[in-house]
Amino acid sequence: MATKNSRYDALDGLRGVAAIAVMMSHFSQEAFKNAYVAVDLFFMLSGFVIAHSYGTRLLGGMTTLEYVKRRVIRLYPMLLISLLIGVPVLIHARMLGLSTYPMPSIVSATIHNLFFTPYIGHLGNANMATTGAVAASDFTIGEIFPANPPAWSLFFEMVASIAFVIVVRLSRSTMFKIIVISGLMFLITGALTSFENHGHSIVDFSQGWSGSRMDGGFYRVSFGFVVGVLLYNLKSSGVDLRIMEALKQVLRNSYGLYIVALVMFLFPMSLRGVYPALAIFCVAPCLVMVGANLSCASTYEAKIAQFLGWLSYPVYLLHFPIGRAVFMLIGKPNEPSTVPIVVACAVTLVSAIVLTRYVEEPVRAFLSKRLVRRPVTSAVTPPGGMMADQ
Repeated sequence: MATKNSRYDALDGLRGVAAIAVMMSHFSQEAFKNAYVAVDLFFMLSGFVIAHSYGTRLLGGMTTLEYVKRRVIRLYPMLLISLLIGVPVLIHARMLGLSTYPMPSIVSATIHNLFFTPYIGHLGNANMATTGAVAASDFTIGEIFPANPPAWSLFFEMVASIAFVIVVRLSRSTMFKIIVISGLMFLITGALTSFENHGHSIVDFSQGWSGSRMDGGFYRVSFGFVVGVLLYNLKSSGVDLRIMEALKQVLRNSYGLYIVALVMFLFPMSLRGVYPALAIFCVAPCLVMVGANLSCASTYEAKIAQFLGWLSYPVYLLHFPIGRAVFMLIGKPNEPSTVPIVVACAVTLVSAIVLTRYVEEPVRAFLSKRLVRRPVTSAVTPPGGMMADQ
């Protein structure tokens, strides 16, 4: 049974590995082709860790307002930083003729996004015609966060965070019903998207990032987040899941967990949607539960996991606007993109460390001191991942 002081270092590390895989998939069209399922893993991690961090406190009297303030303080500063980088980059891309978003749409989208809300007003193209996946034609139609497309998941994260006030009070059977219904609707909307846009796959699980896929995003986050909450409920109640013990013995440590996740993201084919379905509905929940039961064997292993977790949220939010800028500056069409990829990765990692340490964390500390009525008692080491817990 998890205790108040439990530390899920392996889950922190898993979050960091997943964020780096997402970054690499956006920088290169050849690597980590299934890294988009990391978002589903993030939602599950978020449900699990938020249930651990806030479940008992909400049931014990923490007000909804106090809880929401803490979630906003945790998520908003880095989102704002990413938009302050992304908006000038998008405007510059428009000036160069690389983006077809009109200026009024960029202004409107920015104002929407500053309030954590999606932009669905303009469904035209934003075709960034430089090299690399951060600028490929797939980054085209109606992103709900045009200046930083991966930030779409932050909107759904906030929806899930607010819904947790209700979810935490539900029985396991009710949570299971929500998981089944949202999972089925996730499959149906993905199948409809595939039928309309592709024809080469049965289900398109890449839901939520655009205005035309908003409904699928709600089903996607509902499935993943409630799976995470239910997994925490089962673990904290001491339910014996023998298969998890068996998998734990196979993986042995956090490094094995990271390798399995990387293999899952690296698999080069979709198999008409069957492979991502297996990853989302079977493998990702197992990774979360096994990671929750793995203990780092050494201080060195734990520090690596904590560092990966600390980096994951800024890497996820900063890599796309930084990558755009790098590819626009030094990327050349029809030439190898090795140098831009290396530079974009290096700049992203350095920026993530510097901006988190010297800007984001001080801002969060200031806001917490001013807006939170009592000091936060940490239930988990703050992983700082895409779906951060504290």
